[in-house]
Amino acid sequence: MPTLWLMEDQLSIELVRQLRPDRVLLVESRKHYAAWPFHKRRIVFQVSAIRHFAEELRAAGFGVHHFGLNRRPYLDSISAIRHVVRETGDSQFVVIAPSEHHCAEWINTIPETVGVDVRIIPNTLFLTNRDEFAAWARPLKRPVMEHFYRRMRVKLGVLVEADGSPAGGKWNFDKDNRKPPKRGMTFAPPLAISPDPITRTAMSDVEREFPTHPGSVEGFALPVTRADASRAWADFVKHRLPQFGDYEDAMLTAEPILNHSFISMLLNVGLLSPMKLLRDIEAAHLAGKVPLNSAEGIIRQIIGWREYVYGIYWSFMPEYRSRNARGSRLDLPDWFWTGKTEMNCLSRCISGVVDRAYSHHIQRLMVICNFATLAALSPQAVNDWFFAMYVDSFDWVVTPNVVGMGMHADHGTIATKPYISSAAYINRMSDYCDDCRFDPAERVGATACPFNYLFWTFLHHFAAQFKGNPRMTMMLKNAAKIDAEQMKRMMQQRKEFIEVHVRGKVRQA
Repeated sequence: MPTLWLMEDQLSIELVRQLRPDRVLLVESRKHYAAWPFHKRRIVFQVSAIRHFAEELRAAGFGVHHFGLNRRPYLDSISAIRHVVRETGDSQFVVIAPSEHHCAEWINTIPETVGVDVRIIPNTLFLTNRDEFAAWARPLKRPVMEHFYRRMRVKLGVLVEADGSPAGGKWNFDKDNRKPPKRGMTFAPPLAISPDPITRTAMSDVEREFPTHPGSVEGFALPVTRADASRAWADFVKHRLPQFGDYEDAMLTAEPILNHSFISMLLNVGLLSPMKLLRDIEAAHLAGKVPLNSAEGIIRQIIGWREYVYGIYWSFMPEYRSRNARGSRLDLPDWFWTGKTEMNCLSRCISGVVDRAYSHHIQRLMVICNFATLAALSPQAVNDWFFAMYVDSFDWVVTPNVVGMGMHADHGTIATKPYISSAAYINRMSDYCDDCRFDPAERVGATACPFNYLFWTFLHHFAAQFKGNPRMTMMLKNAAKIDAEQMKRMMQQRKEFIEVHVRGKVRQA
């Protein structure tokens, strides 16, 4: 087999062993990492993972052509490919179908640009077949995740009985996974890995090459090898998975991870296999170590949302990314890059992203995207921010989750209603309101929480658009009960807030 050219999210030794290539090409493309304001930790994670993977391949007996960030003049994939052709005389390359649409389009230009042959083979790092998913999803007005999830459970034989019925008699235990947190609760922290010499060099390289990128490399302690990824996963299964379900939607200031797995970045680059994770979860449940609501909750994240958004992405791209159901156009306020805002919930969640390049899914959905939707921020600008700032980001996972699930800008393809709320939800599910200067009970006035007047004015403004949606009926009825004078005051306060805290503080290019 000719040269196997792997992308940064295809670091699977099992896949390489199956293909048995003559050599493997790995490129840390400085051009790519410089093109976006990627968080430094995201770059360190990927670069260190690539370098460790190169060592793993060499130890397994494979020839490796590895081009690092500072291996001048080979600072992008094109120059690296040309070097390999000159050195080996081989102009044939095999590429696993990229997970990202823009990357796939670019790969198609390589043969003419470089004068080489590129053969693209199916991507088996996901459990979803793109063509099968598209055949199911495209004819539907709303390809519902729950329907897909149940089919996948049966297809893969995960937590199902012999007759195909769900274990425990229910497909979904989501209603059991919404307990509000208790103040002072503590959770086992994720496994921290001290940086080895390879990782420390990656940290230095990133600081030197991308000094103006957001975030810091200080305190980096993520797993970057297959062995450490497996250790981190085992640690989650033992210490956090048993209680994962109960507080899946909770948020606490002192506990940024809670019982979440914190392994999405490992899964997304190929250091963990989704099928192995599913079998480990199922085995832990059958052994009596993990209750069903926790097992089902994490399985739904893996073969429900993860595989589902991958299928949605490949069924509707590239136009999906540009969807904007309500015509929201505002750019991001500058505090999206610092976390310095008086709204404590947003400050905590965004500061966590600035510090760690991570926040868990409820912080993403019900705080950051909730605000972005209510404040009419551009879905594309928010999407770009998530793509740049999160350690686990790739376009296939970010775009459906932000444009679709997070901001309901996709005309309802993913979600039947927007995931929006007033301050009441945030106050119930977190401790963020405890030391915030804004009052979650107030709708208007100097101490009124912005989430309140943004929420009620949003419903007022888009009442006609959501009138026929049965899941919005109660919200719209409650909005209609607000007297005209109070709504007028909230509209004015909304206008002032947007002018001062969004339009007035836009990050300069």
